[in-house]
Formats: sequence, C-alpha cells, structure tokens
Amino acid sequence: MTAHEDYTQEITSHFMNPQNYGVIEDADGIGVGVDNATQAYVIIYIKHDATTINDMRFATNSSQDTITLGSMLTEMLKGDTIVNALHHVTQLEHDLKASYAAIEAPEVDMSKPEEERVQRVSTEYQDSANMVLTAFRAAMRHSERKNEGIHEEKFSMNIAKHCPYSNTDCHFTQAEI
Repeated sequence: MTAHEDYTQEITSHFMNPQNYGVIEDADGIGVGVDNATQAYVIIYIKHDATTINDMRFATNSSQDTITLGSMLTEMLKGDTIVNALHHVTQLEHDLKASYAAIEAPEVDMSKPEEERVQRVSTEYQDSANMVLTAFRAAMRHSERKNEGIHEEKFSMNIAKHCPYSNTDCHFTQAEI
C-alpha cells in the first residue's frame, strides 16, 4: 500500500467513525476557533499534565470535513508531549498558509452583468482546518491563562485567512441566475 493509499484510508476511517468527539468536563484548556464569515466554530478540550497531552476532545457546529479534521488532529496529538504537539501544529499552520496561497484567483468575466462576473472560489477545506488548529491554539492559551490566575470559561480566537488575491474574505459566489 502506498503512502497516499494509507492517508486516504485514514481519512476515510475518521470520516466514517470520528474519534474524540465530545466534552472533557474538567479540561485544563478549552479553546474555540471561530470563522466570523460563516459563524462556524470548533471547540477543543485539552487535559494535560506538565509535559503531556493526556486527553483531547472536540465539538463543532460545522461540516463533516471539520469533524474529520478534528478527529484526525485530536487523535494525532493525544498522548504526545506538549512541545511536540505545538511543533506539529506550527507545521500544519505553515502548510495551511501555503494552501491558502495556492488558491487560484477567481476568473472575472467582464462581459457578464456585474452580479454574475465572479466565478465561485471556495476555501471551505482550508477554513475547516483553520478552525481546528485555531481552537487548539486557543485551548493552549486558555490553559496558560488559568495558570496565570485568569479564570474564564473558555478562550476564543477568530481564524485568519491568507488569500493572495483578497485582503478581506476568501469566499466569492456566483449569483444565482
């Protein structure tokens, strides 16, 4: 079996049977990654000791893709050291930024009426991954703040999108005809 086939099989497994979906009642960190454009979010719950992530769970109001990615990340990081987990997430964030940058600019057809000129470009997959990674960062920040004596229910962070052709929103939609 090739590496691509292994990866595809793992994705399919997490898609069909998501792992770690739910709440940790006595979590050390609770983080929320929010996409303000769609009001979608991911919540990550982390239980850890001084060096190791002992348990991770997640919840979301978003798509099956987000559930699959949340399952994969929590399964990957659970049991790992905090240092390694942060390193892995940093690399994934770098890959995500490159993925946003690789999105092709939408085609604009100036011969059409203004509301029909822009072809649809979607960043749903990138945004799903972004919410999961941002929720992890927020959960780690919540844990740090608790250790600093700041008591709050959770810590929320908005996702940042990195589109090469837009300084605002990455979603363009073609008008219904």
